[in-house]
Amino acid sequence: MTMFKKLTPREAYAAYILGSLIVDVRDHSAGDSKNLDVRQVVALPLSELDQRLNELPSNRPVVLLSNIGIRGKEAARMLVERGYQDVSIVTGGIKAWEQEGLPVK
Repeated sequence: MTMFKKLTPREAYAAYILGSLIVDVRDHSAGDSKNLDVRQVVALPLSELDQRLNELPSNRPVVLLSNIGIRGKEAARMLVERGYQDVSIVTGGIKAWEQEGLPVK
C-alpha cells in the first residue's frame, strides 16, 4: 500500500501556497537546468537524503519533486519508512510542472 500522495503539478503548487515544503530531490549531475521559481525550495538530492534527513521538518507536509517522478517516488518511500506522515510527490516531476505553465527559472 502506498503511503504517500501523488499530486498533479497544480495540486502541488496549491499545497506549496498552503504551507507545504517543496523538496527537489534531483541529483545535481542529472544536468537539470530548470528550477522552480518559488520562494522556498529545499534542494536535497536523493543521494544525500539519508545523511541530511534532519534538515526536513517532520511536522510539515513535504512535496517531493524530481525530474519526471522516479526519484520522487524513491524519496517518498524513504521518508515514509522514517516516520514522515504527510508526504507527496509531483506526478511528472519538473517536466510536468513546466508544461502546466507553473513558475520555473
